[in-house]
Amino acid sequence: MRGQHSARGKSGLPPGRGRGSSVSSIICYLIGLSHIDPVKNRLFFKRFLNEDLQAVPDIDLDFARDIRERLIVRVYEHYGHDHAALVCSFATYHLRSAVRDLGKALGLPPAAIDKLARLSEGGKARTVRAELRSIPEFHGQAEGPLWEHLADLAAQLDGMPRHVSQHVGGMLISSRPLIELLPVQPAAMPGRFICQWDKDSCDDARFVKIDFLALGMLSLVEECLELIWQTRGEKLDLAGLSYDDPAVYDAICQGDTVGLFQIESRAQIQMLPRTQPRSLDDLAVQVAIVRPGPIVGGAVNPYVRRREMVRRNPRYEPRADHPLIDGLLRDTLGVILYQDQVLEVAVRVGGFTAGEADQFRRAMSRRRSLAAMERFRLRFLDGAHQRGVPRRVAERIFDKLLAFSEFGFPKSHAYAFAVLAYQSAWLRYSYPAEYYAALIDNQPMGFYPVHVLVNDAKRHGIAVQRVSINRSGVRCTPGAGQLLPGLTTVRGLGERLAQALVAEREAHGPFRSLGDLLRRTGIPYAVAESLIAVGALGAFGLGRRELLWQLGLLLPQSAAAPAAAGTPRGPTGRPRQLALALPTEQDMVRLGDMSAWERVVADYRILGLSPSFHPLGLLRDDLPPAILPAAALRSVPDGHAVRTAGLVVCRQRPGTAKGFLF
Repeated sequence: MRGQHSARGKSGLPPGRGRGSSVSSIICYLIGLSHIDPVKNRLFFKRFLNEDLQAVPDIDLDFARDIRERLIVRVYEHYGHDHAALVCSFATYHLRSAVRDLGKALGLPPAAIDKLARLSEGGKARTVRAELRSIPEFHGQAEGPLWEHLADLAAQLDGMPRHVSQHVGGMLISSRPLIELLPVQPAAMPGRFICQWDKDSCDDARFVKIDFLALGMLSLVEECLELIWQTRGEKLDLAGLSYDDPAVYDAICQGDTVGLFQIESRAQIQMLPRTQPRSLDDLAVQVAIVRPGPIVGGAVNPYVRRREMVRRNPRYEPRADHPLIDGLLRDTLGVILYQDQVLEVAVRVGGFTAGEADQFRRAMSRRRSLAAMERFRLRFLDGAHQRGVPRRVAERIFDKLLAFSEFGFPKSHAYAFAVLAYQSAWLRYSYPAEYYAALIDNQPMGFYPVHVLVNDAKRHGIAVQRVSINRSGVRCTPGAGQLLPGLTTVRGLGERLAQALVAEREAHGPFRSLGDLLRRTGIPYAVAESLIAVGALGAFGLGRRELLWQLGLLLPQSAAAPAAAGTPRGPTGRPRQLALALPTEQDMVRLGDMSAWERVVADYRILGLSPSFHPLGLLRDDLPPAILPAAALRSVPDGHAVRTAGLVVCRQRPGTAKGFLF
């Protein structure tokens, strides 16, 4: 029975989930390394069942963030440091790194170099000259001899290795001592070792590489399930999820996907109402389509148009570029979306053997030379001619295949991510308070800053409360239709200090006043100031300005001096305040509370979010009547020009092909 002996996570699934080509392996599925049935879901087997196979496919596994770190240590303990090593990668020179290193070597002013690095858009090192000419601050300097020298050298350094770094998760495990096979060196982190070959060299040498990857959404899902168990007493098993809830797909089809896995980008939100995904197959397409390969290959717009036509006329059958691949591309409406389809089209149209197709895929993934690509092109065109494919059609098909050198997903990978995308959507729909609590706790992740996620929670009926010194836990606490942020949302108050504050509160009761808090915990002045500024000490009966005044009386800046030896320390590890609990009323003054704008500024500066206000809400009365609120846009007829206003929350870089920046 599948997974019978494998450890299970809170989700009912293995703690590690397969991604990439390994998901299409039946053996990986049977032993629990993957949770997707490759037969039932018609995945592509030939990466593993290929007589001409020249390299062993990687086994890529996703883990929650905390599990991954423990797992790497466990691998070293089990196999020994002489039989296991992390794979390296070679960081190469890009614009900013080339500017900083070369500018220092050339003796250019450090302030000018720093400004050029910060103001540039980044990208290739060979574009330094263009950046110098485009930034107004450098007009007139770009033609100077040292700056010209900088630009010339940067172009020569473009793409050259800068230093050896650690691969994101790749690890080699060998039956023979690795030092007999390849060079190994100590890693920057103590107790770890890194080989001096990158993933491509290890692939060429036919090493078995396993990628242990940290995926934030898995951490979110595990925490969400734990919160559901704690707050509702429900123990969920996502392994038994049916993946066919129409209400979940309704939300996805409306583009209501902020905070969901893989389908929350602006491109996805704009596309989902047009494509209307209603199954895991459809979600797999959505996950795969907004990638450089399909975009450069011109697959996105044709797929969206054909999807709309199929919805209007279910009998409509889209056609591919040639009848030879009609059946092959039926599931993707005649366009090439998956890496597997690249291999199959190369075989079906170009006459490649399975081994040649895999060599073509590997050459594209490594961005091999133009000469190598030209050899594959001639081989493909020759094979297509033998099969009666017109040269113009064959060239068009090959160009679409070549676009996947810009990165595309295999279907197995898209399917694994589609499962997690649905699970995130189902959890948010069924248990919104627990989902948003876990989402905020596991930041940074995804496209949006935390204040966008909090406002999205409010739109879904979740009342977001203000962080409180006497009610907040270390992390976010969900309730019935509400969410209480944790103490760790306060910048400067890390997890260890938050745990110490909660432990003190649970051991000796709630904090009764600012003086009581300071005496019992010894928290730093800056932390106390932040807690006051965001209203976390509102239970003490004073306004924020009055509490700040009282803080100056109770904990003057001189208290930051080093404590004498033997001074009693509080649960935070800092010296307890030894002053008697004397009254401060005689030194207090009456101060008005902060204005709404001042509170918003403090909230965003310290919490990164505002439970009480949206900045635009404070501006709305001052906006011209012609500015429509977002809620009114749905009622405006299509094609009408409108004016609206909003808060910029993220930027899409690089810009579009026409230079637009979203």
